[in-house]
Amino acid sequence: MNSLLGFRGRRFNIDYSLTTSCSLKVWYDWEGKQIIHTAKLDINTDESNQDEIVSTTESWYMFDITGNKKLIKIPLGIFYEGYRELKFYSKERFIISHSGNFNRLMINQGLTKKIQAAIEAVISYLQRLKYYSASQFTNPSSCPTSFEAEGIGRIRRGIRIRGHKRFLYDMYDEYKNNSSGYEQFISLIGPSGIGLIDNIEFNEIRTSSLEYKVMIGGKVRKKEKVNLLIAPGFKIGNNKLSPSQLSEGTFKTIALIFYLVTDRSSLLMIEEPEVCVHHGLLESIIELIKVYSTEKQIFISTHSDAVLDNLKVENIFKVKRDERKGTIISKVVKSMNSLELKILKEYLHTEGSLGELWKHGDLESD
Repeated sequence: MNSLLGFRGRRFNIDYSLTTSCSLKVWYDWEGKQIIHTAKLDINTDESNQDEIVSTTESWYMFDITGNKKLIKIPLGIFYEGYRELKFYSKERFIISHSGNFNRLMINQGLTKKIQAAIEAVISYLQRLKYYSASQFTNPSSCPTSFEAEGIGRIRRGIRIRGHKRFLYDMYDEYKNNSSGYEQFISLIGPSGIGLIDNIEFNEIRTSSLEYKVMIGGKVRKKEKVNLLIAPGFKIGNNKLSPSQLSEGTFKTIALIFYLVTDRSSLLMIEEPEVCVHHGLLESIIELIKVYSTEKQIFISTHSDAVLDNLKVENIFKVKRDERKGTIISKVVKSMNSLELKILKEYLHTEGSLGELWKHGDLESD
């Protein structure tokens, strides 16, 4: 979905009968103060099956900062684009404002420097948000055996990289930069860690081609263009395998651990880490997620009792669909009184597990 931070679409005519409405309410903690951001969105799905936000109605509740319960009604996207040129949709009109008008708009809304700083902190947080889907790395057979770079550590210009190729390049980039994150990653997946592989090697194959440029007067200038073809190899015992030769579980686990260690996001969302991974390895992944959750906020979604068995009940939320309210997310322990919570903890300590409770539906009650 195109972010609230950037209104990428620039179409004047929108058929709102074809859009879907969505409401979000998000709580942020900034310097010990609570910020509540509420947004009502109109979403259109384009021909590439990508969701695009075409209009928003947004408000901010900042009593902890302003001492005033009045809602501040201003789109988040204004701060993202406002310093250059403000362009966004409303159902009534298409608005264009230059940076000079941005400050006047802030003044008219009563936005102090403190409020602007708070919203800009939210923007900074959202810009460093990453999401990894359950199926993102589950088909290694579609992974290329090599990719092209210009010189050392630079992806070839004009080449769009995403998916599996993005993963290979990101690994190569960390490797060439000798990053501490890459060392941790290799240590974790190597023989001294969970032992998925012995090592990763990057074979750099120098290639060259000639470029011709016709100058004024018809003179032709010839220039040699040097590229690198990078072929990653995964060493397992006496074998060296291409990425596409790895099993689905091995490939996905390597990719997940790589981004868990090297990703510099503020919030990492991981969908169903249990997909294609056996339970023994899954326990190691959950323990790693716990370790790196001290550096960044991490949310995982799961349908696995094995995942639940490795988590504390205080860290578990349940998600349900309400016909009237839509999707509702609530903390499991919030639905219990102190006696029920005490009984649950005694049960988990002496005889049972969260996974068993969940499988029997005992975590579903309100």
